[in-house]
Amino acid sequence: MKDEHFMRAWNEGHDHFSADITRGLKWLGAPFRRLGEWIAVPSAPGEDSAFTRVAARCGVARRRAR
Repeated sequence: MKDEHFMRAWNEGHDHFSADITRGLKWLGAPFRRLGEWIAVPSAPGEDSAFTRVAARCGVARRRAR
């Protein structure tokens, strides 16, 4: 009988619980997404990015597209 009550309570609250878990994970991930947007250096297609310029100064050869 206790198992039945537990399962009914679980089924009634599971959608709310899942939504809370999803909302919490999104909340935890938001600062990482913002950090990635802040770190990313925008560059036009075909332009060298800041990373390739630094690599070129360090003597790292540029990879060719295959």
